[in-house]
Amino acid sequence: MEDGNGNVTGAILEDLLSDDATRKILESIKTEPKSTSQLCIECSIPTSTAYRKMHKLYDHGFIRRVGKINEAGKRESLYKCNIDLVR
Repeated sequence: MEDGNGNVTGAILEDLLSDDATRKILESIKTEPKSTSQLCIECSIPTSTAYRKMHKLYDHGFIRRVGKINEAGKRESLYKCNIDLVR
């Protein structure tokens, strides 16, 4: 799914950005990292949909995972957008 230079092809990019839920996710994490559960609430999408879309975005390098320790002392994964394609 990448061209010879390791770049995501235009078709993949177009496919990802044509999806409303994916665009909402990217817009939401554009400036501030968020957890998948925060994204479910903010974007009004089911948990399974959020995880599936986050996994796809992560696999293609559109988002990165950053961690933090929550109040209970557990490591929590937050996600941040790597691209500036969302308008």
